[in-house]
Amino acid sequence: MVFGLLNVLTGIFVDTAMSAMNNDRDNMIQSQLEERKALISTICRVFQNADTNDSGLLSENEIEVLLQDQELIAYLNAIGIDSTEAKGLFQLLDDDQSGSVSIDEFVTGFLRLKGGAKVLDAVTLLHENRKISRKLTKIFLETKALQETLSLQHHGPAETIVGPTKNTGKGKVWM
Repeated sequence: MVFGLLNVLTGIFVDTAMSAMNNDRDNMIQSQLEERKALISTICRVFQNADTNDSGLLSENEIEVLLQDQELIAYLNAIGIDSTEAKGLFQLLDDDQSGSVSIDEFVTGFLRLKGGAKVLDAVTLLHENRKISRKLTKIFLETKALQETLSLQHHGPAETIVGPTKNTGKGKVWM
């Protein structure tokens, strides 16, 4: 009888603990979602206030003025964003070098700046770097083959080399 009562009490305790853990996890998720939503809302307000000509785009001059606001700099530092990183972000987001950044680019960029680089970011950079390297190697080989074809067509079998060369004692070799 005593063991049965202890089993029931243990079951109730475990059930209560599991329920509290699930509620805590749900609360943490909800809290993070609310924090992210508030951060996005704040970044959007900053963008809209900085967009003095209501173009929906921020120019480099508007960013410069924005990043001189001491209250904003303090806020950025509080959420883990260094204002010097924000200047670099503008340059990175302005891919077409138009001198302007949209609100989506602005918000996404600031969200990515919040916190340090993630492992995923580093792996993504490594992957992209390898893809570019493979493409450059392919272009190099295709250019070399075209150069050899053109050289044979225009000058016969004599070797014509364009680009950096090295004299090896046996003739010029393309590096």
